[in-house]
Amino acid sequence: MINKKLAGLMILPAMLGAMNMSHAISNTASQTLQATLGTYLDITAQTSGAVTTTTIAPDTGNLAAALVSKFQVNLNTDSQQLYLQATTAGAAGNVNALFQQGSQVYAVFSNTASGKLPTAAAITDCKSATPTAANNANAIAYPIASVALTNSGTSTYDATKNQYNVTVNGGTTIATTTTGTAPYANTYSFADNAGTYQAIMTLTSTTL
Repeated sequence: MINKKLAGLMILPAMLGAMNMSHAISNTASQTLQATLGTYLDITAQTSGAVTTTTIAPDTGNLAAALVSKFQVNLNTDSQQLYLQATTAGAAGNVNALFQQGSQVYAVFSNTASGKLPTAAAITDCKSATPTAANNANAIAYPIASVALTNSGTSTYDATKNQYNVTVNGGTTIATTTTGTAPYANTYSFADNAGTYQAIMTLTSTTL
């Protein structure tokens, strides 16, 4: 009969052999390191190159200089759909300033002087195919001459929602919107009171 001490000595080599089989010797090991980058979209208004103030000739309604809005878009995906919108103030609250007649897009500018905000009816008449100067006091429409994008971006006007659908590509894009200087016919007259006329351009990822 094998004594307990001898049995223990016989079991030890078997255990060591099993340990060697479960972990073969290797001279190479590797681990994968990962970091996740989230989607990044940043839209900022630019002052350099923008023209946000000018004057209106009181005899014609012409702008002394075209108004220019500029936005910089930084994007780290292949492409992104954005929307260029404009609002203007009326007596009943802010409304969409953009509209289209024929092939031309216009933006309504409203008088911001105290007590001189145009009525909703005046803004509606300003946007019509045949505006009547006496019916659109304190609202003047100016054409959008161009919407230009760098980095192969594109824009198309959506006449249903009255906004520009803008596609920007990954990287940095500059979006520049320029107005014309002559007002839409019969939207300027001496019924338009002196004061500052304003429309607000917005580039956003949220559609109307």
